[in-house]
Amino acid sequence: MLSRKMFYSAALVFATLLLMAGCSTVTTPAASASSAQPAGQAGGGPGLTQPVAVVNQQLTPSIGRGITVVGTGKASGTPDVANVNVGVETQADTVQQAVADNKTKMTSLLSALKELGIADKDIQTTNYGVYTQQQPSPDGKGMGPTSYHVNNQVNVTVRDVNKLGDVLDKVVAAGANNIYGVNFSVADTSKLQADARAEAFADAKERAESLAKLAGVTLGDVVSVSEVIGSNPVYEGARMAVATGLGGGGAPIQPGELEVNMSVQVTYAIK
Repeated sequence: MLSRKMFYSAALVFATLLLMAGCSTVTTPAASASSAQPAGQAGGGPGLTQPVAVVNQQLTPSIGRGITVVGTGKASGTPDVANVNVGVETQADTVQQAVADNKTKMTSLLSALKELGIADKDIQTTNYGVYTQQQPSPDGKGMGPTSYHVNNQVNVTVRDVNKLGDVLDKVVAAGANNIYGVNFSVADTSKLQADARAEAFADAKERAESLAKLAGVTLGDVVSVSEVIGSNPVYEGARMAVATGLGGGGAPIQPGELEVNMSVQVTYAIK
């Protein structure tokens, strides 16, 4: 009799526990169609409903809505610095004579530059070479005599473009017979860059407002802004080549304008 009562008591406790577990079941989101299993088909065997393991997952913060645009801007200025390559090439029957002639003319050329107020730091040797040349004989039956050539080239920075024509005339008079690669620039480009950057930002805002209007939203605050890599800055200026053998009267020089291009990427929040 005692054993039977203990059996009924244990069964009653077990049933109570099952009832409590059923009442405290947490409803979980339905599984996706690809992973859902019909009741009674779970791994616990036919007719048994498998308990669902609930994992406390933190949802990834939602990415705020926004509009990202790239704006471009440019600013122009008058060049105030010029760079030009000038040099002397000499030819003689012996290498010693070619070197001596080149030295004489190059010394005269450098003296002329210094008389024009060009500082030593603005005169830099870019090339010095010696080579031979042999032409076919007049009768075409062999090779003629060998000649020796010496070439000495310097890059000159002229910090007043108004003097460039005078500089070219004087170096030619001093013996320069190679002149090429005249390039213009602006000594301080910070203001041009700032103006181009401001125009680029204004362009970006205008583009963003246009897109926002098309999307039926309103622009919010600026979320991020950065200069576009690879376009900081792009200079477009006047370039020219000067032929050898310039005559007197001043070489005609037109420095034109220097243009600075900048691009910025801006992201705006939207409301």
